[in-house]
Amino acid sequence: MISILLLFTSSPLQVDAHNGALDKLGGHFRNSDCTYLLHKPTSLAKSAKTKAALLTLIKKYSSNSCKNSLTTSKIDSGSIKLPTGTVAAPKPGAIVLNKKYTATLVKCTDGDTATFNINGKEYKTRFLFIDTPEYTTTKEKYGKEASEYTCSKLKKAKKIVLETDGKDVYDKYKRLLAWVHVDSSLLQEQITKAGLVEGYYDYGTYDYEAKVRNAMAYAKKYKKGIYK
Repeated sequence: MISILLLFTSSPLQVDAHNGALDKLGGHFRNSDCTYLLHKPTSLAKSAKTKAALLTLIKKYSSNSCKNSLTTSKIDSGSIKLPTGTVAAPKPGAIVLNKKYTATLVKCTDGDTATFNINGKEYKTRFLFIDTPEYTTTKEKYGKEASEYTCSKLKKAKKIVLETDGKDVYDKYKRLLAWVHVDSSLLQEQITKAGLVEGYYDYGTYDYEAKVRNAMAYAKKYKKGIYK
């Protein structure tokens, strides 16, 4: 009987036990040794192609202090078999994810695109998450209004800050992807609230999604812009 009890108390199941609270990736930390265990991978976790990429996501979304010393060797990815991968050091001055950059306007293109100067280099920028009517090669209804709204805000701004977010710094057209903060207000939220956003440019999980979706609900409720 004693040997049976010892067998159960030394079982790995006891070591891995947790209170059932999983993070946005579907995992949690084993506090005894700060190993990260991916129990039920969410779509966000599955977007990582290497353990290095998963490590970046864990450090962003976990609130456990163990994340500060986490390495790929301490990640148990469970059913997802990932190569270790490496994280190349960014080039000096390179734009990286999850950072804010003070910018100046070079050219406003339309409701969701503009070119900015960051540290002496120009970046054509696609505003994260929102999709406004076209007003460049194609003239869509409310495209002019969206373009004028955005360009007016940017040209009058005293301070512009771009914030990278999600899993990509650039889109397939080599445009910088960023949230645009104008004088401490989120431009994507403002233009959406004005009823000049027709949909979402949604290719990941972003920090300010809820703000934009709430702004869309407001525009529809009060029949703003497109939703009159």
